[in-house]
This record gives sequence, C-alpha cells and structure tokens, in this order.
Amino acid sequence: MTTITDRRRVRVWFGRSTIADHVACGDLASEYVIAMRRRFPSLRITSDPLPDLPDPSTLLPLS
Repeated sequence: MTTITDRRRVRVWFGRSTIADHVACGDLASEYVIAMRRRFPSLRITSDPLPDLPDPSTLLPLS
C-alpha cells in the first residue's frame, strides 16, 4: 500500500489567532515557512507534522 507521507501544516499566528493555514508536503512546506517568515518577521510560524494518508486508490466509495 502506498501512502502520502511527509505532510506538514504550516500556520502563521497573530497572538492566539491564525492568519494563514497551509498544508503541503516536505520541501514545499519548508519553502512556505521561509516565505512567511520573510513576509511576517515578527509573527510566530509553526510547522507541525500531519498523519500519513492512505493511497486514494485503496479507499472504498462512501455509498
């Protein structure tokens, strides 16, 4: 079974509120973090790992 791995959730925080929320894989998430730090140097940026997703071809239809 193939899984979709290395996904990260990147968020830009203004106090306790998020002003940007983005999910991307590996290198794209890293590039997004760099871009957001450049654009919002004084805000907190987090990058959290997400669980792996199963291969879409192995999923059963809903009905």
